[in-house]
Amino acid sequence: LYDKTAPYFYFSITGDVELTAPTLTFGQSPATPGASLMSSSGARMAGTLALGTAVGLPPAPELGTPYYWKLPKNEGNIFIMDMQGDPDRTIIRLNHRTADRFPRGTIITMMFSEAGTTVKHNGYIKLKNNQNFVSVPNSSISLMAGGSASWTEVSRNE
Repeated sequence: LYDKTAPYFYFSITGDVELTAPTLTFGQSPATPGASLMSSSGARMAGTLALGTAVGLPPAPELGTPYYWKLPKNEGNIFIMDMQGDPDRTIIRLNHRTADRFPRGTIITMMFSEAGTTVKHNGYIKLKNNQNFVSVPNSSISLMAGGSASWTEVSRNE
């Protein structure tokens, strides 16, 4: 998959992808306007693949929906969850409104620095073995978007 002797990794892609500069597109995501697609087979991508990191904040109290969380969709895939001094919170829904949903197949990771936040297994968040995730210091959970308001657990570190 990659050359371990190189100063950075080489990744080989064997399927069809659409590659633009500076954007990699795949699935049903459109290419960036103004960028032309590169057309070549057998190409190599080299370097570090970086995912964006953003802060995940609890719902505003005035919304009256303490269990419905909205992560910033266009800011990254890794979310540092800021519990604002109160880690005793529960997440039951993520980005439930249509306009806020992540594309199907998107994988996000929520990073927790404090113990006590629960991600609850339910009809919208399917967790492994139907078990809730409860954060411990420096824990994380990764979820895959189902394209609707649903999520499926990929992995956890607790």
